[in-house]
Amino acid sequence: MPEQMTLIGLIGLRDEIRKESKEAIQMAKNAGIQVVMITGDRKETAISIAREVGLLPETHLHDEDGSDRHLPRNSVFTSEQINKMTEEELIKILPNIKVIARALPTDKSRLVALCQKQDRVVGMTGDGVNDAAALSRADVGFAMGSGTEMAKEAADIVIMDDNFISITKAILYGRTIFRSIRKFITFQSTINVASTLIVFLGPFLGIDFPLTLIQLLWVNLVMDTLAALAFGGEPALSRYMHDKPIRRDEAIVSPEMYSSFLMGGTFIAGMSIAFLTLEAFKDFFVRDGAYYNEGFLTGFFGFFIFITTLNAFNVRTRKLNVFDNILKNPGFILVLIVIFCVQIIFTWIGGSVLRTVPLNYREWVVVISFSFIIFPFDLLRKVLIAPWLPKRLIDKTGLEHVETKSESPAKKKNNQPKKQISKERIANLNNNPNTSKEQKTKGNNKNQTSKDRKTNSNPSSKEQKKQNKPKNQ
Repeated sequence: MPEQMTLIGLIGLRDEIRKESKEAIQMAKNAGIQVVMITGDRKETAISIAREVGLLPETHLHDEDGSDRHLPRNSVFTSEQINKMTEEELIKILPNIKVIARALPTDKSRLVALCQKQDRVVGMTGDGVNDAAALSRADVGFAMGSGTEMAKEAADIVIMDDNFISITKAILYGRTIFRSIRKFITFQSTINVASTLIVFLGPFLGIDFPLTLIQLLWVNLVMDTLAALAFGGEPALSRYMHDKPIRRDEAIVSPEMYSSFLMGGTFIAGMSIAFLTLEAFKDFFVRDGAYYNEGFLTGFFGFFIFITTLNAFNVRTRKLNVFDNILKNPGFILVLIVIFCVQIIFTWIGGSVLRTVPLNYREWVVVISFSFIIFPFDLLRKVLIAPWLPKRLIDKTGLEHVETKSESPAKKKNNQPKKQISKERIANLNNNPNTSKEQKTKGNNKNQTSKDRKTNSNPSSKEQKKQNKPKNQ
């Protein structure tokens, strides 16, 4: 510094990490998502930021040779290092990578291509012109709101607040929508199975038209339009972020869904046939001392609508509690109330068009009460199929979700194997000119001691056999 100048102070500029970033990254990890930071910063800077946001351990302890023994193996690389690797070598270490420093735009595209070769679903973030290629190639491209227009056009989603937690929220809502689609398919398929069996078996039971064409149109309206409105408002629950990611090739209809709509549809069809054939039900529909066929068929029409509508409670959750988080979806309750009210009104105004007649109080009690039989049946189904489902589905049903007690710290400490000084470490100490003689001698002595212990603790098998071999008498 020139003599005529006086140093007053130094100013350092640093981009602060958002407070919610660490929580968002942990949420992504819990969801089974591998988060990798690809940055153009120096390796030391990248490691520091990765520690701060929770991608790497926060310890700063270094070995005597200058390496950081607390960094996970194959977790931090530079662009130069990965460019020297072949595709096979890079694919092997892909699951362990956490940070790539001094990265080039081509590194992002290469990593996306390699991950897709492994059938992984890849999401990539970027904000610059050079990121456009990687954003368009990824399965889901996330562009920053403050980024260039080219990056926004190449991306699928634009993060307006440039916040990582917005990405985790997008994943949460995506999983919620996927679950809602599955619920809708299950509900719709259940009604299809039931109505098909009833219409097909009806003529064999002496009933030509258990449900008329106009009535089936109302059934289709219930299972299509109104059901979509009911399941479309399902809440985004935080427990969805503890599920494993769905494979790219996984079918949208799961084994649990098959059991739900096949067993549920068959059961509803069976109860409907019982309603139509058993004399006990016909005895409730009597007017002026005689059997009232129009009232009986109207009662069956109401029963079929009510039992299929109540099954929506079973479909919306895998848990035994069918009212789980029901208040978080008020639209679901509203739609079901509308269906019930419209069905009752139809019996009064349907007439010859819907083949309905007004029912009395006693008949309504029988129809609605018998409809609730769907609840105990589905609860029994959930309990019985639980042992046959994959473990990742059972844990989310609430049937057998048991938290294992964590081991005590003392037990964990005793179970850990004792660390030994490796030959590579001793070689590094001996080859390092800055290492003192005492350190070299100490390392060699520790290694020799561990060898002596192994030798003393393992006597030869021949001597043991001689000692233990009984004498022949």
